[in-house]
Amino acid sequence: MAARGVSHEKETAYSADVPTSDNTSEEWGQDDLDMARMGKKQEFKRNFSWISSVGFTTNPNATEFVALNNFQMLIDGGTAGMFWSYCWVIVGQFFIVLSLAEMSSMAPTAGGQYHWVSEFASRKHQKILSYISGWLSSLCWQSFVASDSMFAAQLLMALAQIQNPSFVIQNWYTALLSILLVTIVTAFNIWGAKKLALAEMVFVSLHVACFFIVLITIAVTSPKNDAKQVFLTFSDNGGNYPLMGLAVMIGQVPAMWNVLASDAVAHLSEEVKDASLVTPKTMFWSYMLNIPLAFAMLLVFLFAMTDVATATTEVFPLVWVLQNSLSTAGATAITSLMFILIFMIETSCYASTSRQTFAFARDDGLPFSAWMKKVKPNLNVAANACYVTWGYTVVMSLIYLGSTVAFNAIISLGIVALMATYAISIGCVLWRRITIPESLPPTKWSLGRSGVLVNGIGLSYAIFAFFWAFWPIYWDPTPKEMNFAIVIFAGVMLLSAVNYFVSAHSKYAGPVATCKGRQDG
Repeated sequence: MAARGVSHEKETAYSADVPTSDNTSEEWGQDDLDMARMGKKQEFKRNFSWISSVGFTTNPNATEFVALNNFQMLIDGGTAGMFWSYCWVIVGQFFIVLSLAEMSSMAPTAGGQYHWVSEFASRKHQKILSYISGWLSSLCWQSFVASDSMFAAQLLMALAQIQNPSFVIQNWYTALLSILLVTIVTAFNIWGAKKLALAEMVFVSLHVACFFIVLITIAVTSPKNDAKQVFLTFSDNGGNYPLMGLAVMIGQVPAMWNVLASDAVAHLSEEVKDASLVTPKTMFWSYMLNIPLAFAMLLVFLFAMTDVATATTEVFPLVWVLQNSLSTAGATAITSLMFILIFMIETSCYASTSRQTFAFARDDGLPFSAWMKKVKPNLNVAANACYVTWGYTVVMSLIYLGSTVAFNAIISLGIVALMATYAISIGCVLWRRITIPESLPPTKWSLGRSGVLVNGIGLSYAIFAFFWAFWPIYWDPTPKEMNFAIVIFAGVMLLSAVNYFVSAHSKYAGPVATCKGRQDG
């Protein structure tokens, strides 16, 4: 039954209408109880253990992006701007990770944020807020796949240029390579879905091994800055913002993107064993273990960045560092390793994205939901949701033909959309925690008494990040240098509004409508 709008005073404490005795729990298992409480059918095999699920948070938060995705930070703020941006971004994201981990334990579902919003918002507002969150979540994850695909394509172009410095990179080369790469990733995610858990275990091992190879190689071979240059020298390298503080705020955007996507494993929850415990633990520990590695890569890269002005003439300043430190063969080898890592990251992000798309379609939040939510049991995957993900990246790759700045817009788009979902979901659980805490579901991973403080800081940081992600890299941008994220963002939101009034308003009730102990009436 669809949930009707009522005031929060009429909402009652949580009481799940599912078996809860010890004997029944042993017979059903915690995952079965969780799915029954949420009113969802188990359609996927639970192939992921704690170790294999780690890859879905380790890879999107990959430390390699610290060395790769930094052009904007060096343009707007220089080495010191990049270092201090990471300091506050990592702290801010930490409170978001804690908040998401608790929510994923309360409701371990592939839907993630839009489901949590539906459960934790007031009945009066849950339908529209969860619908908006679902579209935002779909947008951000689709954008992550597109940006990963273009990152990988750009690295292949950089490899070609290392081998042949006279090689001129054309936008259409990169666009076609991006489409080819996402096609390969799509094929693996559909026809290799049963091997995805095994692949993720391999990915994690390679991630760690390649990280140390890259780190040690750069640390040993590169010329070095002094500490003053790294920590205290803020510089404008072409952004031309009138205030250095403003430039640093603009420059921090890639740092935000590099530590995002902690909710990746949440979208695999319906394929994780003992998800209500494993999913939050994976979120937390993957983030905590990545932080020291990220700082190690950050420091090595910044000390090797001896000429920011020259390095920022490259698409990847890292390539300049490698060429300044190694032979052509050495630079080729390290860049090849980075390509392999980005390709693995794209594969992981693609899996999370297709599951999120499937989940939102399952609740009738997207156009053609009946088609998108179909699961092929023999493949253990929602293949049609995968085709949609492939199509989005193809479109974004074609947009790249018009301007390389489109790539930065897609990165910004991922940040603003994901931060919006974080803000809405954390805001809703904070509201419920303050007003009617007894109505929160039981959880195996709880913030306890610190919940209000953690949620409050996480919400504040999400709003802060959302605001800055719309700004362009340059103070007085040409049309080709504009950050068109706001245009794409507004366009997708308009599309969601049209879909809502055409069909979703009568079909979409929000996941809370099927949650046992949550239905109204």
